[in-house]
Amino acid sequence: MSDDISISEKAYQYLRSMIIDGKIDTNKAFTERALAEKLQSSRTPLRAAINRLEGEGLIERLAGGGIVVREIKIEELVEILMVRLLLEGEAAALCAARAPAEATAALIAQSEYFLTNSDAEFDAFWAYDDRFHHYVAEHSGKPLLAKLIGNLRDMARMCHVTRMEHSFVSQAEEHIAVLRQIEAGSPELARQAMVDHITKVRERLMRWLFDS
Repeated sequence: MSDDISISEKAYQYLRSMIIDGKIDTNKAFTERALAEKLQSSRTPLRAAINRLEGEGLIERLAGGGIVVREIKIEELVEILMVRLLLEGEAAALCAARAPAEATAALIAQSEYFLTNSDAEFDAFWAYDDRFHHYVAEHSGKPLLAKLIGNLRDMARMCHVTRMEHSFVSQAEEHIAVLRQIEAGSPELARQAMVDHITKVRERLMRWLFDS
């Protein structure tokens, strides 16, 4: 039984990373059997992994028994950002009362790097962006809140337009504004700074859509 759990967890982590990174085509259906052969796994632990991914809204089962990665459409992305605005605003307020000063200062320093490196690699910025949002969520002290925020961010990344957001300097400035209020221990100002940040992210994405 423990071996099945270990295999299932590995399959889950592998598939989840492939989905979030856009390495599995949203238009290409696959089956449990084909996936089991590719991963050299039995179908029982693989099915458990697939069920978890389905529960997270990352994949869908087709009527014929196939499985497909969900396509996150623009309308859903806008809704995700609306929910994130509420949840991450609350996380920032809670974080302001809990985050360690040294770690916050270190993240501010990382943010400042992107103020003068607007031509940084996209993946490098995404990794930093993950660190920022994960830091705020984790230091909210609310594990369920942090998990919900993480899942919503992963779903948002499955929408192709999120890769069009290249305003690294603007985002870094907004992150610093949030972190400064967290550093100062100002919950409501931290909340507002995070709300402002996600609002601006949404506005930039909409502007890109209408201009393209």
